[in-house]
Amino acid sequence: MWKTRSKLLFTVGFGIPLLVFMQMFMYAMYKIFGWDIPFNLLWLCNHWMSRLGWLSVGHFLLALVLLTFAGTGWLLMVRMMKTRAAVRKLRSMEVRALSRELESKYHHLGQPGFIVVDKHSPVAFTIGLWRPCIVLSTGLLTMLDAEEETAVVYHEVHHLWHRDPLKTTLLSVFAIMMPYIPVLKHTSKHYNIVREILADNEAIERTGNVAGIGSALLKLLRACPEPWGAKELTVQSSFADTSVNVRISRLLDPEQDVTLRLPRYAVLMSATVFLLLSILFVWSIG
Repeated sequence: MWKTRSKLLFTVGFGIPLLVFMQMFMYAMYKIFGWDIPFNLLWLCNHWMSRLGWLSVGHFLLALVLLTFAGTGWLLMVRMMKTRAAVRKLRSMEVRALSRELESKYHHLGQPGFIVVDKHSPVAFTIGLWRPCIVLSTGLLTMLDAEEETAVVYHEVHHLWHRDPLKTTLLSVFAIMMPYIPVLKHTSKHYNIVREILADNEAIERTGNVAGIGSALLKLLRACPEPWGAKELTVQSSFADTSVNVRISRLLDPEQDVTLRLPRYAVLMSATVFLLLSILFVWSIG
C-alpha cells in the first residue's frame, strides 16, 4: 500500500512538471528556431487570437518559460553546490576509524558509505545527489544501543538505496518553481512522509520488531539536537526531521492507517492552471 502511494505521488509530482517542461521546451524552440509544430484547429485558434490583438499572451508565456527554466536550473545548482560544501565540511569532522568500522559491519547491505562525524548531538541523515552516503554522529552512536543503531542504519540505507535525497529534492524544487500548480506542494510534502514511513518499515522488517526504530526516534526527540548547519538547501533525508508525529503514532499502532489526501481546491486549481497553460502554449505557436 505504502509503496503504491509512493509511486503514485512521485508520478504526479514529477510527471506534471515534466509535461509542463515539455510544452515550454516546444514553445521555446518554436520561438527561437522556428520549429514547425502543426496543430491544425488549434493553430487557427491562435491565428484568431493574434488577429484580436492578444499579443501580450506570447510575451507572458516567453517570460514564464525563461523564468521557470532559469529558476529551476539555478535552484538545483545551488542545492548541489551547498550539498558538496556540506559533504566537505562533514569529511573534515569525520572519525575515519568509526566510518570504516560501520562500512565493514554493514558490508552485506551493498557497501553503503558512512561518514561518522565528531559531534556530541545526535545526528542521522542520508546526504548526496549521485553518490549518497549515511551521516551519523559520535553522540548518536554513544546514545543508542546495538538494536537501535541497527534500526537507524536500516532506515537510512532504505533512503540511500532508493535515492530519496535526489527524489525529494526534485519534487521540492518543482513545487517552488511552479507555485501556480499548488498540488505540487502538497504532493512533495506527502511524498516525504511516505518515504519516511517506508524507511521505518524497512527497519521494522529487518530487525523483526518496532522497538529499535521507535526507541531510537524517541531518544533523538528527547535529545533536542541543535540546528544542524549543513541541512539548509542540501540534498538529504534526515532521520528525525520529517513527519515525526505520524511516524510515532504508526509505531505505537502498526495497524493504523494514515490517510493522506490532497486538498480538492489545490487539485482543482492545479488542473485548471495546467489546462489553461496547455491551451495558451498551443495557441501562442504560430
